Amino acid sequence: MKEEIKEEVGRILAAYDPAEPELTAGQLRHYWQSFQPKSMVGIKAEQRAQQETAGTPVPVLRAIGTEIGKLAHKRVSDFLPLCTLLWDAYGREGRVIAVYPLGKMELVEPATIIPLLGELCRSCVTWEDADQLAMRALEPIVRQDPENWLPAMEPWLADENKWLRRAGVTVAGRLPMKHPEYSERCLALSERLLLDPETDVKRAVSFAIRLTARGSVPAVRDFLARHVPPADPAAAWVLCDAIRSMTSSTLPELVSLLPLYQAWAADPALSAQDRRSVESAVKFLQEA
Repeated sequence: MKEEIKEEVGRILAAYDPAEPELTAGQLRHYWQSFQPKSMVGIKAEQRAQQETAGTPVPVLRAIGTEIGKLAHKRVSDFLPLCTLLWDAYGREGRVIAVYPLGKMELVEPATIIPLLGELCRSCVTWEDADQLAMRALEPIVRQDPENWLPAMEPWLADENKWLRRAGVTVAGRLPMKHPEYSERCLALSERLLLDPETDVKRAVSFAIRLTARGSVPAVRDFLARHVPPADPAAAWVLCDAIRSMTSSTLPELVSLLPLYQAWAADPALSAQDRRSVESAVKFLQEA
């Protein structure tokens, strides 16, 4: 399938004119719609209704985006019109495709692409939009040069737009998988969003903590120990979900936290909802 996609996308891009990106975008849409759609049950129906959604499988979209990226990183200014158009006007599939060449272009011109990604991120409709942009378009330069570009995530974490906060903390959480020495710094960034009121951000913070454990379990263990029990109950869900959703291979290394979670569960001031969360975390630690 990859060779077929490579050949067809190459044929489409051979006629690409930066002055008329609509022609190429339309041909690409016709092509991706030719593939058998996949169920989109992971995306809420009301969110799907807000943007064109064909259900084309992500591996197909990734292959198309990868082929565009091979040319885009050599001709950044030429391919910006196509990528922004795909993101803005071609629905879920256009967005998933666009982030791959944007990630390649970011490595060449990060000072140009990162602000653009911030503007594109504001128009996210679903968590898939935000996560694809974070992992495929925003993350590459941070992974390549974390000392210079990890600080660029700080304004994202403080932005009023929830999707920017989700994308920023996702990038920070994934960095320790490649650079374990940044684990504590990345946890400090995640800490800024522990009290975030948005569910989409809370889930990303829990995800970030769990991914950081792949770089340094001791750093995550110390982080959780400092925050359990939390001074503010708004942090309860994240601190519990980080345990409930932790990989089974990592949980045994966190059992020393059990007394802290047990003491927290015994707090009579806990709300019914938070008590269920804490008791669930206790159960996972006991079974580890």
